[in-house]
Order: sequence, then structure tokens, then C-alpha cells
Amino acid sequence: MGQELTAAEAAARLGVKRETLYAYVSRGFVHRHMAMDGRTSLFDSDEVDALRSGRRKSLEGELDTVISTALTNVTDGSLRIRGEDVVSFVRKGASYEEIVALLWETDDVPWTVDASTLAAVRVGQDILASGATPFDRLRLTTSVVSAADPLRFDLDPGSVRRAGGQLIAAMILGLPLQASGSPSSTALSDQLWPRLTTRRATQPRRHALNVAMALLVDHGLAASTLAARVAASVRGDPYSVVTAGLGAVGGPLHGAASGHVHALLSSAASKDPATAVGESYRRLGTNVGFGHKVYTSEDPRYSCLMGVVSNAWATDARLATVHAVRDLINERTDAIPNIDMALGALTWLAGMEANAGEAIFAISRTAGWLAHGVEEYNEAPLRFRPRARYTGPR
Repeated sequence: MGQELTAAEAAARLGVKRETLYAYVSRGFVHRHMAMDGRTSLFDSDEVDALRSGRRKSLEGELDTVISTALTNVTDGSLRIRGEDVVSFVRKGASYEEIVALLWETDDVPWTVDASTLAAVRVGQDILASGATPFDRLRLTTSVVSAADPLRFDLDPGSVRRAGGQLIAAMILGLPLQASGSPSSTALSDQLWPRLTTRRATQPRRHALNVAMALLVDHGLAASTLAARVAASVRGDPYSVVTAGLGAVGGPLHGAASGHVHALLSSAASKDPATAVGESYRRLGTNVGFGHKVYTSEDPRYSCLMGVVSNAWATDARLATVHAVRDLINERTDAIPNIDMALGALTWLAGMEANAGEAIFAISRTAGWLAHGVEEYNEAPLRFRPRARYTGPR
């Protein structure tokens, strides 16, 4: 840390007015801290000089460094896993399990959980309050399966994948059944359907859920995946990696975003699209299900999933509400519809609870978090250590 400068001194060194200096502060270009008198603003001369010479560092500090990965490549309009176009693969009929096999580089994954572990999971689920969300149940399941696995500290890639197969199976099979009868097949999406809705599962509708899960397997270094890699960098076991991912994915701006779309569509059906969109925007300050940090022209996952959703519910009058909301927002903004719009439409049309999309997202992305965990285990440990810039009182 360099010399302490007053606001006047810092502004003079930068060759700007004090008003401009404080504009830099508000934008995060330079930081200020208070002197002992609690009134005087002080600035670090090293930071001021770096800003003056154009060497200003990003607010993210060392985490702004690009993280190399051989897993997933996300570019504008394209999503590739290990070089394969995911959307094209899914359009050709790839299942969730096949996308995971591509990501994990093996199709030898036993998607099973032993009876004693599953029994323990179900005991835990019975303890939860009746109003517990599916996402709440997934977090409990992860803890129970972790505690029941004596080999959880084995970080060998094969062991991590086996643990992942068991955990994902337990996440699905541990959810209470909402519909009577047996699932139509052993496919994970077919096993999940009757645990999220009481509605009848036609083949096109089961396919839509499979497509959603397949498209959500991994998406590069999203916030939850970064959290998972940080856990892996300190050599947390696979269940700790997933727990870190679950902690970050549960926010309304990430895995829970589709729930807001679901609520918007429900409101639009009972009122009208314009009123519903206006109320949603006033409440959230954004058009849910639209816009993306990477995709500017098209979220390819949206068009893929929305296509199969529209086909599965082609004769359902409610589909017109989905299209009306989408078209209204499209006409008024330049933002593109994203995967959350399509996922929210699926959960609403399928008669699921609004928070079901969060569970679908988390179950699917668990495979991605574990793939990144395996990759991170091969890196130097403890590499995520951003520096803090203290701005409190001296």
C-alpha cells in the first residue's frame, strides 16, 4: 500500500475534478477509506497511480484470471461439451445420461443407490416439514448420502463418478412420489417426472423433461460451478463440491430464476400478459427469463427446449399465454429469451410447483459440478485466494 492521499490530492494526481474522482469511486475504479476523524476520505496512492496509467485492476482481483478447462466451451450462440455441440446432440435424441457420459468421458455409470442409503434418505425426507421445497430435499439428500459413504474422501476420477451416479439417483428417488403408478422406464427423467407433478406423463412431455435436464448439465464457469471448483481446490470431497454448488445455485438470479417465469405465466393466465409482465417487472426490476451475459443473439438452449415444450403441449390452450408473454417482452426489449423462460414454461404447463425448475436445474448440474471438481483436483490446491482491499476505518 502506498501513501495516503486526500481527495484533493488524488483528484490533482489524476488531473480530474473531485466530482469525477467520486464518480470513479462509485464505479469501483478506485477505493476510498475514512480517516480516523470519520469524515475525511483517503485514497491509496498506488491505486490512484495505477488508474492514471491505465493499469487499473478488475474488481474481481485474482479471480479475474481466465481458468483453463477442457470441459465446456460457451460462446455466443454455441454450447459445446468436449468439442461436441450439445444442442445438436440433444436434437438428435440424446438423453441426459448420454450428455453426462460425454462430459464424464464414460458411459459406465451405475445410476443406482443402495437400499440402505436410500432408506436413510427417505427417513430424512419424512422429517422435513410438509412445505419443504424439492430443492430443500436435495440439500438434505446430499448430506445424508455423504454421511453414508465411507469412501467419500477418495478423489480418484472413477470414485468421484461412482459417487456422482449414486448421488444423482438418490436425489431423484429420494423425492416423494406425487403420482400413483410406476415410472414408465428407468431413465432418470422418467423417474423424476412423477416426483414433481401429478399430471399424466405422455411420451412427448417426458421427452421435454429429458431435454431440459440434458441442456442444463453444464454451462462453463457459472457462479455455482465456480463455487464448486473453489471447494474442490481445497480438496473437499465430491459431496462437498456439490454442496458448494447447491449453495450458489439457489439464488433467484441463478437456478431459481425459472420459478419467477412460472409465477409470471400463472399470473398472465389469470389476468392478462401486459398486467402480469408489468407487475413482475415492478417486483423484480427485470424481465425474468430474458437476457444473458454470454449469449447476445440467441440462447441455443432456449430454442431447443421451447421447441419440444411447444410440441408436447401443442393442443394446450395455455401455450398461447406462454407465447403472448414472450412476444410482449420481445417487442419491448432487445433482450433474448433464455433457458429459464423455457424451463419455467415447462414446469407451469406440466402442473409442477413453481420451484420445481430449481430442482431440475440442480439435479442436472450436479453432473457438471462433479466434472469440474475432477478437473480441479488436478490443479494446484488453494489457488483461489483473491486479495482483499481493506476500506474500513484506519
